[in-house]
Parts: sequence; C-alpha cells; structure tokens
Amino acid sequence: MTNLPHGTKRDILQLLVRDELSANELAVGLGLTPAGVRAHLATLSALGLVERRRVAGAANRPTEFYRLSAAGRRAFPKRYDLLLAQLVEVLADRYGVDGLVDAVAAAARRLAARAGGEFAALAPTERWARLLQWLDGEFAWETDSIDDAEGGHRLVVHQCPFLDVSSNRPVVCGAFFASLIQALYGEAAVQHLPGAEGEACCAFSVEEREGRGKRRQDGKWGG
Repeated sequence: MTNLPHGTKRDILQLLVRDELSANELAVGLGLTPAGVRAHLATLSALGLVERRRVAGAANRPTEFYRLSAAGRRAFPKRYDLLLAQLVEVLADRYGVDGLVDAVAAAARRLAARAGGEFAALAPTERWARLLQWLDGEFAWETDSIDDAEGGHRLVVHQCPFLDVSSNRPVVCGAFFASLIQALYGEAAVQHLPGAEGEACCAFSVEEREGRGKRRQDGKWGG
C-alpha cells in the first residue's frame, strides 16, 4: 500500500478525488503555474497514484487529463473504522472482552502471516526498520520511532487507523498491535500506552525478551 504524499501533491490528489482535471485546471484550483503542477503530476504518475488520458483538442493539439489510479484511490484513508467500531461492540456483547481480545489477537497473527518468511530471513538488527516500513505501508499512519540506550524501542503513533476503536476500546488496539509486532518482530514485551505523548494518539513500548506473550492485569499487553 502506498502512503499519500504531503503538501501540494496531496492537494492535487484531493482535487482528483472528485473529477478528472487538466494541468491548467489544477493550476487554477491551486494557484500555481501549469508547469509547476505538471512537475508534481510527473512525480505522482511515477508513484502510480495518477493516470493520464489524452483527448483531441483545438488545432489537433491533444489535451491531457489526469485522474486517480486504482492505487491512488486505495491510498486515501477511508472510514472503515466506523464499521470496525460497531463490529467490536457486537463481538464484545456476544463473547465478552476476553473473547473479543482473543479474536483480535488471532486476526493480527493472520495478517502477519501475509508477510510470509520475509521477517524471519532478516537479521535482528534489520528487522525493526523493516517492521516500521511494513506498518507504514499497511496502515498509512504517521509514527515516530525512538530507540533507547538499552536497545528498546518506543513507537509513537500520530495518526491512528482505528481512532473510534482506540477511543472506546484501547485494549483492542493494544492486543492487535502487540500480537502483530510480536509475530513479525519476534519475542518482545509490547506495552500499549493509549493517549500518550501529548497530542499523539498513543504509543507502544517494545523491548526484546524471551518468553511468550501474556495479557497483563492492568489491561495492557506485553510479551
């Protein structure tokens, strides 16, 4: 999954969500020169986020129109979280919080299985960096990774992909991402810190250790 770019390129994509537009039309909407817009469009085309279509114009000069590609549409965040939040509440009512958490952890392990043996083949020193890339690609979130002197990691999430769920059922996010990180990164103690770091959505503390994951009595998850 491709992340959305920032700045003018994101503004261009936002305009193309609703309609197919030419570089001149985009330039008017953005207050830029057509040449400047074409430079951004060239980058977006190279990323596979927009497609170009030529139509015959005056004096046999073709006009080029741009639209979002299938990859570009998939890159835009969607409010699947609204449906997910309702599903979470239904599962909690039917199976209890413990059953809900077990189901979420199983879903995380199933998602991790899609990565195949890619992570297992990496050296431990390479695995964390690849995990960050994979999480960014899968969830299109904004995060900061902070390493401590003892070899642990702190993952600060600024744009939560499950905002409604994390607000009402933080234990669900904790269970999901702890299980996901453990499945891909290896045995580690993962602590979920909802509402941490000021304006950030939440944070995760990840420390390597031996042993299998277990649910903590305080509702947070560890390895």
